[in-house]
Amino acid sequence: MEYKNTILIAAILTVFSILLFTGTTIITTEVIGVNTSTTTTRVWVWNTEPNIYEMIVSPLSIDLTAGNETVVNCTGYVWDYNGWQDINVTNATFYNTRVSSNYGTDDKNYHYSNNSCGNCNPIAGSSTNVTCTCLFTVDYYAFNGTWICNMSISDNAGNATERRMIFNSTRNVSATINPLLALDVPAEIDYGNLSVTETSVQKNANVTNYGNIPINISVRGWGGDSESEFVGANLSMICDYGNISMAYEKYSTLSGSDYNGMTDLNNATKQINWTMPIPLRENDSVLGNSTNTTYWKLQIPLTVGGSCNGTVEFSAVDASDFNWAG
Repeated sequence: MEYKNTILIAAILTVFSILLFTGTTIITTEVIGVNTSTTTTRVWVWNTEPNIYEMIVSPLSIDLTAGNETVVNCTGYVWDYNGWQDINVTNATFYNTRVSSNYGTDDKNYHYSNNSCGNCNPIAGSSTNVTCTCLFTVDYYAFNGTWICNMSISDNAGNATERRMIFNSTRNVSATINPLLALDVPAEIDYGNLSVTETSVQKNANVTNYGNIPINISVRGWGGDSESEFVGANLSMICDYGNISMAYEKYSTLSGSDYNGMTDLNNATKQINWTMPIPLRENDSVLGNSTNTTYWKLQIPLTVGGSCNGTVEFSAVDASDFNWAG
């Protein structure tokens, strides 16, 4: 055994001597040195999207105009890192939040859009900030309540106008359209030429809802063009000769009513209640069903002559709480 160990040791020494002689290096698993490196990446973003950082609706509390239109101003304040020169308003909408949305169909009761708002204007002294304004012409019968203005902006990537870069930069702000209680009636009720004791034919006076809530009406009257406590009180008309008292002028909500069954005009306010109130207008093309009719007759008493004139005052009464289901 001792002889075999001696031979093994001699063999190992021989191999080691050969390695030293030939300059061979022994490689180990422990590597010493730098084993990571980095490289720089670069890009130049030549067009950054614009951003709306503030929106203002003017006025915030909107009083509509009876039977007419009201202009609402929606202004966006926009910042663009690359500069304001290529900023555009893609479109803007103004809509009632109760019944519509930004993508709803236009209807003058609840949704307006503007796809041609015009140019944006730079804010003085700034190369990156502009104001973009859209105007909406809102009709008198637009629903009252909370409305949203939403604006979409874009930039055109410099002079490459066919390459619209940003489509979805949007912000919105709310405003309130207030209830509008309003009506329209004929300029006059002309009974024509009558003699004493004669009763006129029926004269119709249409009452049109010129607001944005359902209405009933009340009426009262006085003699003459201007109400006077002493001259026109308890008179329906003042004449060149004599006067016509209230009891001789009557009205009804039913066409063809007999004169004696109609309601006397009075100097005190009397409410007229139709079976259904006059609804707000809901047809963009025509007035639709926003009109009801009152029917009038006049009888001429004795001792009256010449030209006679009086005034009937119609007033709108809020019927929003009417039970439409019956």
